[in-house]
Amino acid sequence: MSAACDKEAVTLLPREVRLVVERILLLTRLPPGAIPAVRDVVLYSAAAGLGGLALLHFRFESLRAREPAPPRIIETAPGHLLIDARGQHAWMVLPMILDALAEAAAREGAAMATVTGLTDPEELRVACALGPRTGLAVFVTDGGCTGPATGSDAALLRTEGPAALLAVPAPGRPDMVLERALRGGTPVEPALWWALHHLSNSALATDTPESRRHAGPVIVEADGRIIGRSDHDDDTDISLLTAPRPDTQDAH
Repeated sequence: MSAACDKEAVTLLPREVRLVVERILLLTRLPPGAIPAVRDVVLYSAAAGLGGLALLHFRFESLRAREPAPPRIIETAPGHLLIDARGQHAWMVLPMILDALAEAAAREGAAMATVTGLTDPEELRVACALGPRTGLAVFVTDGGCTGPATGSDAALLRTEGPAALLAVPAPGRPDMVLERALRGGTPVEPALWWALHHLSNSALATDTPESRRHAGPVIVEADGRIIGRSDHDDDTDISLLTAPRPDTQDAH
């Protein structure tokens, strides 16, 4: 990054956001298998102009300290879900909530989820941005939405009480949030970006001469000798490069 970048917003592509966010989530108690899904929730939050990376930095200590707990999901009527998030952050439970909504909407034609017990419940709006990835159009009841909650659709949002999500099947709906992020990037203040960058680096192995010697595909001994890959580490298949071409075999 050049010195000029310190004076204006840094524009990040999804790959850069994913890399840093995933490393930061490795510092929490999230099960490793859940990290990619939650990582993309944070990405979409940032790309949709919601809490995003600033909220991740602000909430990091509480996210790291909290034990993960799956939400309690009860279907009180066909397609009507009552979800207790058990004090978890909205990002942590949104993948499971969307999975439950997708299953119920496919079965019933539409689904409604009332969600309680959330930290930062306004981040449920990320579901509107993520909906197209699961073939859904998602609406929220508690304010603005990055999805299609406008015009006549707004009538679907007139409920009171805890935050609620309405999902209807919408196969083929374009993923506009990710498309914008891929084309134009996500702007982030330099100070915030550097803070997250350094935080993410703490998830890496300690930088020592020994760790550097074993960081690549070859093994470097302490005396500088390079001994190449060991057999059990090398899974490269070069058979396609050495086998004769079919048309050559036919010629013979």
